[in-house]
Amino acid sequence: MQQTPSFVSVRSGLARYAGFAIVATLALVLVGCGSDDDSPAADDASASADTAAADGFANADTIRERVIGNTVTGTMSPDSAYTEFYAPDGTIRGPSYEARWTIKDDQMCFDYDEALQIDCYSVKIDGQSLEWHRQDEVQGKGTLVEGNPNNF
Repeated sequence: MQQTPSFVSVRSGLARYAGFAIVATLALVLVGCGSDDDSPAADDASASADTAAADGFANADTIRERVIGNTVTGTMSPDSAYTEFYAPDGTIRGPSYEARWTIKDDQMCFDYDEALQIDCYSVKIDGQSLEWHRQDEVQGKGTLVEGNPNNF
């Protein structure tokens, strides 16, 4: 005698099948969320990762690309205002002075005649905003301005 399946056993079999289908679909969707993203946002994230070390500081190439040949205007602690053009030849030009810059170990270094030593800073760049860091503290802030608009 052949036994026909009950309504309850057919229903639970369908529920198991539907559950499996949902889990399989979810797994496929999650696999599609991998790092092969070709969107502009993914490109921007890659570019940011290339320009900054894990600690968020710009590397030497980024400092050269973003700062050199441009002007930075801002303040250094404690509230001393500055505007300087960083010429590609290593010269710093301000409103009434000149100095020298170099890049060493992913830091921008400054040699002012009146200073007793060369000061080096790690640089954080976010858009047009810039921060000078030394000994894990922000020493100054500035805004990048394209070129040499003050004709220093």
